[in-house]
Amino acid sequence: MPDHDSVESRLVQLRSNISDLGHAIDLYKAKTGAALGAGVFFLLLAAGAAYDLIVDKGKAWLALGIERATLVLIAAGLALAALILMGIAVVRVKRRDVGLDKQLDEMEQEYADLLERTDRDS
Repeated sequence: MPDHDSVESRLVQLRSNISDLGHAIDLYKAKTGAALGAGVFFLLLAAGAAYDLIVDKGKAWLALGIERATLVLIAAGLALAALILMGIAVVRVKRRDVGLDKQLDEMEQEYADLLERTDRDS
C-alpha cells in the first residue's frame, strides 16, 4: 500500500522537523532568558554595592582589601553590564520570529492529523 508508506515517511519527516524546529526555538528562548537572568543578577550586585556605599556601615569590601573608589568602579561596571544584558534580552524578545512558532504549530497539527488518519485506516 504505497499511500500508507508515504504517510509513514511523512510522519517520520515531520517528527524530525518538529524536533529540529522546537530545539531551535527553545535555544533562542534559553539564550534570551540567560541574558535577562544575568542582567538582573548583575543589577542586584550593583544595587548591593551601591547600598553599601550609601549606608557606609557594612565595610565588608574593606575586609576584601577593596578601596571605596574601586568599589564605586565595580558597582558602575556591574550596573553597565546589567543594562547591556537586559537590553540584549529586550532586543531578542522584540526580534523573535513568531513565524517559527506558527510554523511549528502547523507541523504539529499536520502530524496529529496524519496520526489520526493512520489510526482510522488501521
